[in-house]
Amino acid sequence: MNWLRSAVAVVGTVAAVVAVAACGASKNSGDVPVEKVSQSDADKALDKAHAGPAAPCESGKGLTIGGAVVWSSNAGGKAYNDAFKAAAQACGATPLLVEAKADDPINSMISAMDLVTSKKANVTSFFPLSPDAMTPPSKRALAAGIPVVAGEVSNFADATLTFHQDRLTGAVNSARLFCTKYPQGGGVIYGAYGYPQADLVAMQQRFTDEVKKCSNGKITVVGTYQNKTDDIAGGLSTAQAALQQHPDAVGVVAYSDTNAVAASRAATNLGIRDKLTIVGYNVDAVGHEALSKGVIDYSFLWGQAEQGQLTVKYMIDLATGKKAPKFVTLYPKCVSKSMISSVPTIAVRTTGIGEGRDLEPTGLAPTVTSNDKPILEVSAAQREQVACPVDAS
Repeated sequence: MNWLRSAVAVVGTVAAVVAVAACGASKNSGDVPVEKVSQSDADKALDKAHAGPAAPCESGKGLTIGGAVVWSSNAGGKAYNDAFKAAAQACGATPLLVEAKADDPINSMISAMDLVTSKKANVTSFFPLSPDAMTPPSKRALAAGIPVVAGEVSNFADATLTFHQDRLTGAVNSARLFCTKYPQGGGVIYGAYGYPQADLVAMQQRFTDEVKKCSNGKITVVGTYQNKTDDIAGGLSTAQAALQQHPDAVGVVAYSDTNAVAASRAATNLGIRDKLTIVGYNVDAVGHEALSKGVIDYSFLWGQAEQGQLTVKYMIDLATGKKAPKFVTLYPKCVSKSMISSVPTIAVRTTGIGEGRDLEPTGLAPTVTSNDKPILEVSAAQREQVACPVDAS
Protein backbone atom coordinates (compact mmCIF):
# COMPACT_ATOMS: atom_id res chain seq x y z
CA MET A 1 0.00 0.00 0.00
CA ASN A 2 2.97 2.34 -0.37
CA TRP A 3 1.26 3.97 -3.36
CA LEU A 4 -1.27 5.55 -1.04
CA ARG A 5 -0.17 9.09 -0.24
CA SER A 6 -3.27 10.39 1.52
CA ALA A 7 -6.91 9.74 2.12
CA VAL A 8 -9.28 12.04 3.91
CA ALA A 9 -12.01 10.71 6.16
CA VAL A 10 -13.03 10.85 9.77
CA VAL A 11 -14.25 7.50 10.97
CA GLY A 12 -13.67 3.76 11.09
CA THR A 13 -11.35 1.90 8.79
CA VAL A 14 -10.70 4.91 6.59
CA ALA A 15 -9.09 6.70 9.51
CA ALA A 16 -6.57 3.87 9.64
CA VAL A 17 -5.79 4.44 5.98
CA VAL A 18 -4.99 8.06 6.78
CA ALA A 19 -2.51 6.98 9.43
CA VAL A 20 -0.66 4.76 6.97
CA ALA A 21 -0.62 7.45 4.31
CA ALA A 22 0.79 10.07 6.63
CA CYS A 23 4.03 8.12 6.87
CA GLY A 24 4.74 8.48 3.16
CA ALA A 25 5.30 12.19 2.56
CA SER A 26 6.23 12.99 -1.01
CA LYS A 27 9.85 13.69 -1.74
CA ASN A 28 8.67 16.45 -4.08
CA SER A 29 6.43 18.29 -1.62
CA GLY A 30 8.98 21.09 -1.30
CA ASP A 31 8.05 22.36 -4.77
CA VAL A 32 4.68 23.62 -3.55
CA PRO A 33 4.80 26.93 -1.65
CA VAL A 34 2.95 26.90 1.66
CA GLU A 35 0.81 30.00 2.17
CA LYS A 36 -1.06 30.69 5.39
CA VAL A 37 -4.01 33.01 4.96
CA SER A 38 -6.29 34.43 7.63
CA GLN A 39 -10.01 34.34 7.03
CA SER A 40 -10.22 38.14 7.16
CA ASP A 41 -7.47 38.57 4.55
CA ALA A 42 -9.07 35.94 2.34
CA ASP A 43 -12.43 37.67 2.63
CA LYS A 44 -10.94 41.02 1.62
CA ALA A 45 -9.32 39.52 -1.47
CA LEU A 46 -12.42 37.55 -2.44
CA ASP A 47 -14.71 40.54 -1.91
CA LYS A 48 -12.50 42.48 -4.30
CA ALA A 49 -12.70 39.61 -6.79
CA HIS A 50 -16.53 39.55 -6.46
CA ALA A 51 -16.85 36.05 -5.00
CA GLY A 52 -20.22 35.09 -3.57
CA PRO A 53 -20.91 35.68 0.13
CA ALA A 54 -20.30 33.05 2.79
CA ALA A 55 -23.35 30.83 3.07
CA PRO A 56 -24.26 27.85 5.25
CA CYS A 57 -24.59 24.52 3.43
CA GLU A 58 -25.88 21.18 4.71
CA SER A 59 -26.63 19.53 1.35
CA GLY A 60 -23.85 16.96 1.81
CA LYS A 61 -24.68 15.97 5.37
CA GLY A 62 -24.21 12.23 5.86
CA LEU A 63 -22.57 11.72 2.45
CA THR A 64 -19.10 10.40 1.65
CA ILE A 65 -17.72 12.07 -1.47
CA GLY A 66 -14.88 10.06 -3.01
CA GLY A 67 -12.18 10.55 -5.57
CA ALA A 68 -9.07 9.01 -7.10
CA VAL A 69 -6.89 12.06 -7.61
CA VAL A 70 -3.51 13.36 -8.73
CA TRP A 71 -0.70 13.43 -6.16
CA SER A 72 -0.47 16.51 -3.91
CA SER A 73 3.25 16.86 -4.56
CA ASN A 74 2.00 18.36 -7.83
CA ALA A 75 0.88 21.92 -7.13
CA GLY A 76 -2.13 21.63 -9.41
CA GLY A 77 -3.13 18.34 -7.83
CA LYS A 78 -2.81 19.82 -4.35
CA ALA A 79 -4.90 22.85 -5.32
CA TYR A 80 -7.74 20.66 -6.58
CA ASN A 81 -7.52 18.22 -3.68
CA ASP A 82 -7.55 20.94 -1.02
CA ALA A 83 -10.48 22.70 -2.68
CA PHE A 84 -12.41 19.43 -3.00
CA LYS A 85 -11.94 18.68 0.69
CA ALA A 86 -12.88 22.22 1.72
CA ALA A 87 -16.01 22.21 -0.44
CA ALA A 88 -17.17 18.82 0.84
CA GLN A 89 -16.64 19.74 4.48
CA ALA A 90 -18.32 23.13 4.00
CA CYS A 91 -21.51 21.29 3.03
CA GLY A 92 -21.30 18.66 5.76
CA ALA A 93 -19.96 15.82 3.59
CA THR A 94 -16.99 13.56 4.33
CA PRO A 95 -14.31 13.80 1.62
CA LEU A 96 -12.53 10.54 0.78
CA LEU A 97 -9.63 11.27 -1.57
CA VAL A 98 -6.99 8.71 -2.46
CA GLU A 99 -3.96 9.98 -4.36
CA ALA A 100 -2.24 8.24 -7.24
CA LYS A 101 1.53 7.98 -7.29
CA ALA A 102 3.68 10.16 -9.55
CA ASP A 103 6.11 7.39 -10.54
CA ASP A 104 3.33 4.87 -11.33
CA PRO A 105 0.43 7.13 -12.24
CA ILE A 106 -1.92 4.85 -14.15
CA ASN A 107 -1.77 1.70 -12.03
CA SER A 108 -1.94 3.63 -8.79
CA MET A 109 -4.92 5.68 -10.04
CA ILE A 110 -6.79 2.44 -10.75
CA SER A 111 -5.95 1.13 -7.28
CA ALA A 112 -6.99 4.44 -5.72
CA MET A 113 -10.42 4.31 -7.33
CA ASP A 114 -10.96 0.69 -6.34
CA LEU A 115 -10.15 1.61 -2.74
CA VAL A 116 -12.73 4.42 -2.79
CA THR A 117 -15.30 1.98 -4.18
CA SER A 118 -14.49 -0.55 -1.46
CA LYS A 119 -15.16 2.12 1.17
CA LYS A 120 -18.68 2.55 -0.28
CA ALA A 121 -18.58 6.25 -1.09
CA ASN A 122 -21.96 7.67 -2.09
CA VAL A 123 -20.47 9.11 -5.27
CA THR A 124 -16.96 8.89 -6.69
CA SER A 125 -14.69 10.63 -9.18
CA PHE A 126 -11.40 10.09 -10.96
CA PHE A 127 -8.83 11.81 -13.16
CA PRO A 128 -8.02 9.80 -16.31
CA LEU A 129 -4.28 9.87 -16.90
CA SER A 130 -5.02 7.43 -19.74
CA PRO A 131 -8.26 7.46 -21.80
CA ASP A 132 -8.83 3.71 -21.38
CA ALA A 133 -7.30 2.78 -18.05
CA MET A 134 -10.08 4.02 -15.79
CA THR A 135 -12.90 2.21 -17.59
CA PRO A 136 -12.65 -1.07 -15.59
CA PRO A 137 -12.55 0.55 -12.12
CA SER A 138 -15.32 2.94 -13.18
CA LYS A 139 -17.50 0.01 -14.21
CA ARG A 140 -16.81 -1.61 -10.86
CA ALA A 141 -17.99 1.55 -9.11
CA LEU A 142 -21.18 1.71 -11.17
CA ALA A 143 -21.82 -1.98 -10.50
CA ALA A 144 -21.65 -1.13 -6.79
CA GLY A 145 -24.33 1.52 -7.32
CA ILE A 146 -21.94 4.48 -7.08
CA PRO A 147 -22.32 7.35 -9.60
CA VAL A 148 -19.04 8.20 -11.33
CA VAL A 149 -17.71 11.66 -12.22
CA ALA A 150 -14.77 11.87 -14.64
CA GLY A 151 -12.36 14.74 -14.03
CA GLU A 152 -11.44 14.80 -17.71
CA VAL A 153 -12.76 13.30 -20.93
CA SER A 154 -11.91 9.60 -21.15
CA ASN A 155 -13.15 6.56 -23.06
CA PHE A 156 -15.53 5.72 -20.21
CA ALA A 157 -18.75 6.77 -21.90
CA ASP A 158 -20.96 5.77 -18.96
CA ALA A 159 -19.65 8.47 -16.61
CA THR A 160 -22.58 10.23 -14.99
CA LEU A 161 -20.82 13.58 -15.42
CA THR A 162 -17.57 14.51 -17.16
CA PHE A 163 -15.41 17.59 -16.70
CA HIS A 164 -13.11 18.78 -19.47
CA GLN A 165 -10.18 21.17 -19.29
CA ASP A 166 -10.02 22.98 -22.64
CA ARG A 167 -6.27 22.90 -23.05
CA LEU A 168 -6.67 23.45 -26.79
CA THR A 169 -7.83 27.01 -26.18
CA GLY A 170 -4.76 27.52 -24.01
CA ALA A 171 -2.55 26.09 -26.74
CA VAL A 172 -3.98 28.41 -29.39
CA ASN A 173 -3.70 31.50 -27.21
CA SER A 174 -0.15 30.59 -26.25
CA ALA A 175 0.79 30.18 -29.92
CA ARG A 176 -0.79 33.49 -30.88
CA LEU A 177 1.07 35.20 -28.06
CA PHE A 178 4.36 34.15 -29.67
CA CYS A 179 3.17 35.11 -33.15
CA THR A 180 2.29 38.59 -31.90
CA LYS A 181 5.39 39.03 -29.78
CA TYR A 182 7.91 37.67 -32.29
CA PRO A 183 6.82 38.74 -35.80
CA GLN A 184 10.38 38.16 -36.99
CA GLY A 185 10.07 34.49 -36.06
CA GLY A 186 12.20 32.16 -33.98
CA GLY A 187 12.33 28.79 -32.29
CA VAL A 188 10.33 27.62 -29.28
CA ILE A 189 11.17 24.76 -26.93
CA TYR A 190 8.28 22.68 -25.58
CA GLY A 191 8.34 21.20 -22.08
CA ALA A 192 6.29 17.99 -22.13
CA TYR A 193 5.07 15.52 -19.53
CA GLY A 194 7.05 12.28 -19.50
CA TYR A 195 3.99 10.06 -19.89
CA PRO A 196 1.53 10.02 -22.82
CA GLN A 197 -1.42 11.69 -21.09
CA ALA A 198 -3.89 12.23 -23.92
CA ASP A 199 -5.00 15.80 -23.19
CA LEU A 200 -1.40 16.97 -22.73
CA VAL A 201 -0.32 15.31 -25.98
CA ALA A 202 -3.21 17.04 -27.78
CA MET A 203 -2.27 20.40 -26.24
CA GLN A 204 1.34 20.06 -27.39
CA GLN A 205 0.31 19.12 -30.92
CA ARG A 206 -2.19 21.97 -31.14
CA PHE A 207 0.43 24.49 -30.04
CA THR A 208 2.93 23.12 -32.57
CA ASP A 209 0.43 23.37 -35.41
CA GLU A 210 -1.00 26.75 -34.44
CA VAL A 211 2.30 28.56 -33.89
CA LYS A 212 3.53 27.44 -37.29
CA LYS A 213 0.25 28.51 -38.88
CA CYS A 214 -0.12 31.93 -37.25
CA SER A 215 3.52 32.83 -37.97
CA ASN A 216 3.42 31.61 -41.58
CA GLY A 217 6.14 29.14 -40.69
CA LYS A 218 8.45 31.70 -39.07
CA ILE A 219 8.04 30.20 -35.58
CA THR A 220 8.44 26.47 -35.02
CA VAL A 221 8.99 24.09 -32.13
CA VAL A 222 12.70 23.36 -32.44
CA GLY A 223 13.12 21.10 -29.42
CA THR A 224 11.41 19.42 -26.50
CA TYR A 225 12.28 18.34 -22.99
CA GLN A 226 10.38 15.87 -20.84
CA ASN A 227 9.56 15.67 -17.15
CA LYS A 228 8.79 12.17 -15.87
CA THR A 229 8.58 13.01 -12.18
CA ASP A 230 6.25 16.02 -12.54
CA ASP A 231 8.40 18.18 -10.27
CA ILE A 232 10.97 20.93 -10.80
CA ALA A 233 13.93 18.58 -10.44
CA GLY A 234 12.48 16.29 -13.10
CA GLY A 235 12.55 19.04 -15.71
CA LEU A 236 15.71 20.91 -14.77
CA SER A 237 18.39 18.83 -16.48
CA THR A 238 16.29 18.01 -19.54
CA ALA A 239 15.35 21.68 -19.99
CA GLN A 240 18.96 22.75 -19.66
CA ALA A 241 20.02 20.23 -22.29
CA ALA A 242 17.34 21.49 -24.70
CA LEU A 243 18.33 25.13 -24.12
CA GLN A 244 21.98 24.31 -24.73
CA GLN A 245 21.04 22.55 -27.95
CA HIS A 246 18.93 25.52 -29.10
CA PRO A 247 20.64 28.64 -27.71
CA ASP A 248 18.79 30.96 -30.10
CA ALA A 249 15.30 29.93 -28.97
CA VAL A 250 12.96 32.82 -28.17
CA GLY A 251 10.83 31.00 -25.63
CA VAL A 252 9.66 27.95 -23.75
CA VAL A 253 6.11 26.63 -23.44
CA ALA A 254 5.54 24.00 -20.75
CA TYR A 255 2.65 21.71 -19.84
CA SER A 256 2.73 22.96 -16.23
CA ASP A 257 4.02 25.84 -14.14
CA THR A 258 6.37 23.43 -12.38
CA ASN A 259 7.97 22.46 -15.67
CA ALA A 260 8.12 26.11 -16.73
CA VAL A 261 9.96 26.97 -13.50
CA ALA A 262 12.41 24.17 -14.28
CA ALA A 263 13.13 25.80 -17.65
CA SER A 264 13.51 29.21 -16.03
CA ARG A 265 16.06 27.88 -13.55
CA ALA A 266 17.93 26.14 -16.35
CA ALA A 267 17.95 29.34 -18.40
CA THR A 268 19.21 31.30 -15.40
CA ASN A 269 22.00 28.76 -14.94
CA LEU A 270 22.98 29.33 -18.57
CA GLY A 271 22.71 33.12 -18.34
CA ILE A 272 19.98 33.38 -20.99
CA ARG A 273 16.79 33.88 -18.95
CA ASP A 274 16.27 37.47 -20.15
CA LYS A 275 16.23 36.33 -23.78
CA LEU A 276 13.24 34.04 -23.29
CA THR A 277 9.48 34.26 -22.89
CA ILE A 278 8.50 31.38 -20.61
CA VAL A 279 4.91 30.15 -20.49
CA GLY A 280 3.47 27.68 -18.00
CA TYR A 281 0.04 26.28 -17.31
CA ASN A 282 -2.17 26.03 -14.18
CA VAL A 283 -1.54 29.23 -12.13
CA ASP A 284 -1.35 26.93 -9.13
CA ALA A 285 0.67 27.85 -6.03
CA VAL A 286 3.95 27.32 -7.90
CA GLY A 287 2.75 29.31 -10.90
CA HIS A 288 1.27 32.16 -8.89
CA GLU A 289 4.53 32.63 -7.01
CA ALA A 290 6.60 32.28 -10.19
CA LEU A 291 4.55 34.92 -12.00
CA SER A 292 4.68 37.23 -9.00
CA LYS A 293 8.48 37.01 -8.93
CA GLY A 294 8.95 37.13 -12.71
CA VAL A 295 10.37 33.61 -12.77
CA ILE A 296 7.94 32.85 -15.61
CA ASP A 297 6.15 35.33 -17.85
CA TYR A 298 2.73 33.83 -18.56
CA SER A 299 0.52 30.97 -17.48
CA PHE A 300 -3.01 29.71 -18.06
CA LEU A 301 -5.38 29.68 -15.12
CA TRP A 302 -6.90 26.21 -15.01
CA GLY A 303 -9.10 26.97 -12.01
CA GLN A 304 -8.28 23.88 -9.94
CA ALA A 305 -9.94 25.38 -6.87
CA GLU A 306 -13.04 26.27 -8.86
CA GLN A 307 -13.22 22.82 -10.43
CA GLY A 308 -12.85 21.22 -7.01
CA GLN A 309 -15.74 23.27 -5.65
CA LEU A 310 -17.93 22.67 -8.69
CA THR A 311 -17.16 18.94 -8.72
CA VAL A 312 -18.34 18.58 -5.14
CA LYS A 313 -21.50 20.58 -5.84
CA TYR A 314 -22.48 18.32 -8.72
CA MET A 315 -21.45 15.15 -6.87
CA ILE A 316 -23.75 16.07 -4.00
CA ASP A 317 -26.52 16.76 -6.52
CA LEU A 318 -26.01 13.31 -8.07
CA ALA A 319 -25.90 11.58 -4.69
CA THR A 320 -29.16 13.24 -3.63
CA GLY A 321 -31.08 12.63 -6.85
CA LYS A 322 -30.83 16.13 -8.31
CA LYS A 323 -30.02 16.95 -11.91
CA ALA A 324 -26.53 17.85 -13.06
CA PRO A 325 -25.15 18.56 -16.54
CA LYS A 326 -23.60 15.69 -18.46
CA PHE A 327 -20.51 17.68 -19.50
CA VAL A 328 -18.74 20.69 -18.00
CA THR A 329 -15.90 22.43 -19.85
CA LEU A 330 -13.54 24.88 -18.16
CA TYR A 331 -11.47 27.09 -20.45
CA PRO A 332 -8.27 28.69 -19.16
CA LYS A 333 -7.62 32.40 -18.88
CA CYS A 334 -4.15 33.60 -19.87
CA VAL A 335 -2.46 35.45 -17.00
CA SER A 336 0.71 37.51 -17.37
CA LYS A 337 3.13 38.54 -14.66
CA SER A 338 1.70 42.08 -14.85
CA MET A 339 -1.80 40.72 -14.10
CA ILE A 340 -1.03 38.26 -11.33
CA SER A 341 -1.54 40.69 -8.45
CA SER A 342 -5.26 40.79 -9.30
CA VAL A 343 -5.63 36.99 -9.09
CA PRO A 344 -6.35 35.66 -5.58
CA THR A 345 -4.00 32.86 -4.61
CA ILE A 346 -5.05 29.22 -4.35
CA ALA A 347 -4.87 29.48 -0.55
CA VAL A 348 -7.19 32.49 -0.54
CA ARG A 349 -9.70 30.81 -2.82
CA THR A 350 -9.60 27.54 -0.86
CA THR A 351 -10.18 29.45 2.38
CA GLY A 352 -13.23 31.04 0.77
CA ILE A 353 -14.52 27.66 -0.37
CA GLY A 354 -14.27 26.44 3.21
CA GLU A 355 -16.50 29.34 4.26
CA GLY A 356 -19.10 28.41 1.67
CA ARG A 357 -18.22 31.24 -0.72
CA ASP A 358 -19.08 30.59 -4.36
CA LEU A 359 -16.10 31.34 -6.62
CA GLU A 360 -18.06 31.28 -9.88
CA PRO A 361 -18.88 35.04 -9.81
CA THR A 362 -15.14 35.87 -9.87
CA GLY A 363 -14.94 34.78 -13.50
CA LEU A 364 -11.51 33.26 -12.89
CA ALA A 365 -12.55 29.90 -14.32
CA PRO A 366 -15.24 30.35 -16.99
CA THR A 367 -17.27 27.26 -17.88
CA VAL A 368 -19.73 26.00 -20.46
CA THR A 369 -22.03 23.01 -20.02
CA SER A 370 -23.75 20.60 -22.39
CA ASN A 371 -25.80 17.43 -22.24
CA ASP A 372 -25.29 15.84 -25.66
CA LYS A 373 -21.50 15.83 -26.13
CA PRO A 374 -18.45 17.44 -24.52
CA ILE A 375 -17.34 20.84 -25.77
CA LEU A 376 -13.68 20.09 -26.43
CA GLU A 377 -12.80 23.61 -27.57
CA VAL A 378 -14.78 26.78 -26.94
CA SER A 379 -15.77 29.30 -29.60
CA ALA A 380 -13.43 31.87 -31.12
CA ALA A 381 -15.26 34.62 -29.25
CA GLN A 382 -14.82 32.84 -25.92
CA ARG A 383 -11.17 32.19 -26.72
CA GLU A 384 -10.59 35.89 -27.38
CA GLN A 385 -12.04 36.75 -23.97
CA VAL A 386 -9.24 34.81 -22.26
CA ALA A 387 -6.39 35.63 -24.66
CA CYS A 388 -2.91 36.71 -23.59
CA PRO A 389 -1.94 40.37 -23.28
CA VAL A 390 1.48 41.20 -24.68
CA ASP A 391 3.46 42.51 -21.73
CA ALA A 392 6.44 44.75 -22.31
CA SER A 393 9.65 42.85 -21.60
